[in-house]
Amino acid sequence: MQWQAQGADIDQAMLSLSTYVGHAKVSNTYWYMSAVPQMMELAASRFESFTSKAQVHDE
Repeated sequence: MQWQAQGADIDQAMLSLSTYVGHAKVSNTYWYMSAVPQMMELAASRFESFTSKAQVHDE
């Protein structure tokens, strides 16, 4: 959740975590994060911010 809140490159961070915990596939690591409501809320907030900025540039 801290990575998401800090705006970290989630894919790179997850790859590092996957390697650290010894998972053969990064998808196995993502599975653990898929059902955390707080993370989905942070992701939605970041996406809304991104789309708001994209709309300003399109006008």
